[in-house]
Formats: sequence, C-alpha cells, structure tokens
Amino acid sequence: MLACLFAQEGIFPLLDEPTNHLDQAGRSLIAQYLKQKKGGFIITSHDQTFLDEIIDHTLVIEQHQLVLDKGNYSNHFAQKQRRDNTAISTNEQLLKDIHHLKQVRQTKQQWAQQAENEKKNNSHADKGFISAKAAKMMKKSTIMKGRLDKAIEDRQGLLQEVEKVVPLTINLQPTHHQTLLSIDKLSLNFPGHPPCSNLSLKVGNHEQVILCGNNGNGKSSLFHAILGDFNGTQDGQITIGSNIKISVVRQNYLYNHGSLQDFAKNSKIDYDTFLNLLRKLGMVRSTFNVPIEQMSMGQQKKVELARSLAQPVHLYLRDEPLNYLDTYNQEQIIKLIQEIRPPMLIIEHDKNIIDHVATRKIQI
Repeated sequence: MLACLFAQEGIFPLLDEPTNHLDQAGRSLIAQYLKQKKGGFIITSHDQTFLDEIIDHTLVIEQHQLVLDKGNYSNHFAQKQRRDNTAISTNEQLLKDIHHLKQVRQTKQQWAQQAENEKKNNSHADKGFISAKAAKMMKKSTIMKGRLDKAIEDRQGLLQEVEKVVPLTINLQPTHHQTLLSIDKLSLNFPGHPPCSNLSLKVGNHEQVILCGNNGNGKSSLFHAILGDFNGTQDGQITIGSNIKISVVRQNYLYNHGSLQDFAKNSKIDYDTFLNLLRKLGMVRSTFNVPIEQMSMGQQKKVELARSLAQPVHLYLRDEPLNYLDTYNQEQIIKLIQEIRPPMLIIEHDKNIIDHVATRKIQI
C-alpha cells in the first residue's frame, strides 16, 4: 500500500498509522523517504520515535481542544508537560481559594442562624431590637452568600482539565516456577521458506523478553508454535511450566465479534472487570452496545487487550501490542509493566516501549 502511494506523482500523502506492523528497517526507510519529500504530508501516528524523525508540527486532539505545537513529538510533549504543570499549580491555588470561600460562607450562615436562634430563645429580651438585629444579620448573610457563591463559581470555571494516566489492572497469578517458558534449538519451516532456525530463549518470572527482527523472520510463527497451532513443521523443544496459563494479544483479532457481554462470557472473564478495563483504556460507554466487528481498529485492539488483562494467567504473549493504540494507552501499558513486572514475551518494533520495558532483547 505504501509503495503504491509513493509511486504516484503530484500527490499530497495522508498517512494513517503507516508504521503499524512494520519492522524497524521498514520504519527507517519510510522516515528517510518522508524527510526528503518537499511537498509535505499529514500523518496520524503514535510511534513517538518515528514522529521525532519526520515532523515539524504536531496537532493534538485533546478532550476539549486542539493543540498545535511547532516542532516534533518530543517538543510537543515537553510543552505539554509545562502547560500541565502550570495548570496543576493554578488548580491547586484555585481549590484552596474555593475551600476558604466555602468556609467563610458557612461561617456567615452560622452567624445569621445564631441571631435567629437568639430571637426565638430570649423571651424576656427586647423583641424589637433582637428581631431587627436578626433581620439585618440575615440580609447581610444573604448578600454575602450571593457574593461568595459568585466567587466560588468564577474560580470553579477557571479550573483546567489535566489529563491523568489511569492505572490499569492485571489478573496475574502467582507461580512457583522460576522459568515459565523455555525454547531450545527451535526451527520452524514452511514449504520453501524457513522463518527461523536454531532459536533458544527463556522467559523467567518477572522477565519481559522482547523479540526483535525483520518482518517475515518467524516471530508471530513462534507464538503459534508456543500455543500449539503452528501449521508448518518444527524441530527443537518448547517447554512450558506445569499448569502455566498463557494469554496472548494477537496481531490479527478479526475473529472477535458479537456483543461485549457474549465475548466476555465466551472468554470466561468477569464482565464487570472487562468493562472497567475498557473504560480505563478510554472507551466511551456508548460503544459498549456496538458489535465488536463494527468497532474501529483501535477499539478492537482495546477489546483484545482488556480480555487478556482480565484473564487469570501466569505468562503473557504480546504480538505488537501498541499497534492502533494512542500515546495515552501506551503510557498506561508501559507503567503497568514497569510496576507489576509480569512475565512477558513481546514481539515489538516500537523503540519507545522496547527501551522502557525490556529486561532482555533477542534478535531473530
């Protein structure tokens, strides 16, 4: 698709996540091509390293506004952090002001109520004087309350929304195994095409092993071999610890279909936990009634990811988990892995997640 697009003359390219499924060599080639293209282009992408190489402006769609920054993605992120830090500081002061104003309002109302109680409880006092005093205090309190209400409302209107990363949960099950997966001298073969040969690796408890390599080198085929559904021939040994349950996030999940409720039931996961994870991943409630096959690719990826996070398992296989996910979701996933350190075997070409989570990298 990219070759057909770039072969045309006199066009202005609109590129929608062009690096999905591409290896690092392919991403580098596209970056080189786009950097020398004089006519410009518009690109939608969440590959931060790739964007830093090729763009000179960043347009970000936030919840209630569009933000245009000059520079690459790293420049935008630095400016966003400065804006967020300023907004957080301003919000903290506004919240202090609002709290103080509410306390003053409550005090004024208590004074007025005390004056009213004094009128009721003093049967021998000068009723006219006390009534006038109570009325004056009540009027003053009402005026003051109106002013304080307006001041509180004005400050609440100045509060700015700051995007916070909602932490994800994972249903990781404990295990006594120190090595969950072991592969020894494995070779995979299709007729006329051996994807990989003589591969050995281990995934230990709390290890995140990254598989790197060019497209067609057998990384996804390796996952099929681990799961027992590789449709070629294989030699070597794959050893999985006894009673180890595995969950996989696949590249291709077009067979996910139907309602979310039926999907959760068929996947044997708790429906409420599943929906809660989808909400944390940013899926709006109105989408919950949409059949999975009618969702966008990003939404379908979130369904696949939430299913895996909700399953009670010991070992996770991830085949390019960041495809179709925005930078907010990427940050959620990276933070989850860094904090929990679940045992994982990950196929990935995105340098950002590789640099942040890999305990070991294996080149195929």
